[in-house]
Amino acid sequence: MGEEIDSPDTSQSTFEDGSELADSSQEATNGDGGGISIRDRLQTESSGGVFANKDLVRSDTIIDEDRIVGRDDQLGRVVDNLKPMLQNEGIPDMLLSGPSGTGKSLIIHAVCKQIVELCESQGKTFGVISINCEGPKTADRAVYRLVKAAGDDLGVDPGVPQTGVSTDQKLERLYELMREYYDGVIFILDEIDMLEGPYQEAEYNSLIYQLSRARKLADFDGPISLTTITNYADFDGPISLTTITNYADFMKDLNSRAQSSYNPDDIFFDDYDANQLRSILHNRRDAFKPESLADDVVPLVAAFGSQTHGDARKAIDLLRWAGELAERRGADTVIETDVREAQEKYTENRKLRHISGISTQKKLSIYAVAATAHYAREHPEWIPAGPAFKTYQFIADTMDSDQYSRETFVNHVTEQSTYGVLDFERRGKGRGRGVHMYFSLSEDPETIMETIREDSRFEDLAHEEATISAVVRERLKQFQSKN
Repeated sequence: MGEEIDSPDTSQSTFEDGSELADSSQEATNGDGGGISIRDRLQTESSGGVFANKDLVRSDTIIDEDRIVGRDDQLGRVVDNLKPMLQNEGIPDMLLSGPSGTGKSLIIHAVCKQIVELCESQGKTFGVISINCEGPKTADRAVYRLVKAAGDDLGVDPGVPQTGVSTDQKLERLYELMREYYDGVIFILDEIDMLEGPYQEAEYNSLIYQLSRARKLADFDGPISLTTITNYADFDGPISLTTITNYADFMKDLNSRAQSSYNPDDIFFDDYDANQLRSILHNRRDAFKPESLADDVVPLVAAFGSQTHGDARKAIDLLRWAGELAERRGADTVIETDVREAQEKYTENRKLRHISGISTQKKLSIYAVAATAHYAREHPEWIPAGPAFKTYQFIADTMDSDQYSRETFVNHVTEQSTYGVLDFERRGKGRGRGVHMYFSLSEDPETIMETIREDSRFEDLAHEEATISAVVRERLKQFQSKN
């Protein structure tokens, strides 16, 4: 930063040792002695500027219904399910499933926004208590997130700490807020399949069981039994539980208790095609200033989007990134070159970014497949699931991690095909010899392993190469001798 500058007009911050730091408005000089202050940079108008309302090309923005394209059937079913709330009648549970970026979260939140406003016009309060389950990891933390979400919505204190009290106490506080403030409630659990927890049985079973039973509270006059017997007073308003997942067969993974209490209307969202993506993007053109998009930009973004599983979220992000690239070069028009550069940067690390963000157990499963491919003597293109699962068990022991069943391991691995991380297929070995599952990675196995080892929980595996290699080769040898 250079020399300390003395000025009677410059306020300064003082460190604990008495030394002083010049105010943030001081110049940050460059190598040739010139400079511009950080504050001036922040306050200077951009020389280009293509955006009029950038929020419209942020994929998490809740948009108006006239911007929703290609989801008439799904929208109609969600509306029909929630409409009875306006007459204070019961509303069903829902399961919104389908690939990423197909409008699941968009639709439910857009409809709920309208229900909230219509209820307010009737003097009623409809609570939309929504969390993303990728972060909490356990049912206890998820319940706390729900309590906090309700508190934030109402502008009141959650009333319970995150730690130090039982899950039932947190649930009791949640129902207390419902009774006191709401005339009806919808719980929205986005990415519910990410709520796995550290135990053999996924944590989402417990949470779904508890919340789906909550809507039966009005049928009772006394204690309500959840995981333990606790005293919850009645809540008379409609309650719905909506879960959102990319996994089409999610209901099959629920345990018997959760399945017995959770019987949702299953609404499937399929991929968008190129024409639908083009309409979606056209409906957000007013995110940009007039004449700031070249004619070929939207069709090109839609074409790229349709190549990545019809994901509208990624198409919208790609359009925004292209605009940001145009602004960086000081242009007032987004052109084809900006789109292609944005797509190239996105494609470079898309799969690895996805792997970095999945849960610990899924990382462990993918690491085992990658290790089996990497350490195999002949580096086969297709990896048999049996030896990969044995490798998974060994690595789980090495990490002192919980082990899931082979079925769950296979589900974790095959789920990644949705994101282009791998392919899988089943092959018959002849009469009486069964069918085997095989995996084929779309990225270099060593690169996948290095990406996963960036997670501190996996970094020590770099010191176990020799042992893991020996296990892989022995398991493959045994598999080949039997088949």
